Amino acid sequence: MPLMNWTPELDIGVEAMNHEHRQILDAMNDVFDADAAGVSGPAMMAKIGKLADVTTRHFVDEERFMDQVGFPGREAHKSMHAKLLTDFGRHAKAAEAAGGKPSREFFQFLMLWLSAHIKHIDRKYGDHANAATGARAA
Repeated sequence: MPLMNWTPELDIGVEAMNHEHRQILDAMNDVFDADAAGVSGPAMMAKIGKLADVTTRHFVDEERFMDQVGFPGREAHKSMHAKLLTDFGRHAKAAEAAGGKPSREFFQFLMLWLSAHIKHIDRKYGDHANAATGARAA
């Protein structure tokens, strides 16, 4: 059972970013499902590492996209990304210290971050891009 499913509310109107958001969601659900199945140790840390990699790559792509469309909130958004990565790293280190066992707080952080950040923060650059082009961004 996944931690979180993709819903139309998560669609920000930019297909490339929606695709990457789905990849993050899939990696997050993989960590959650593995935890529910009792996976821990190096196998779990590899899954958490994959989630970190997918997320970091997405943030680079997203920041590049915001530059391309001239999104005025890019610097503030980039600062949020830095904080999210710092918080993620703290949770990942705690999981590693616990023998590769992520905490409940880690999953709460992931759900809140993914849902709130996409629905309310990422949607702003999506709306900006779509208003600038008059059409849904690719």
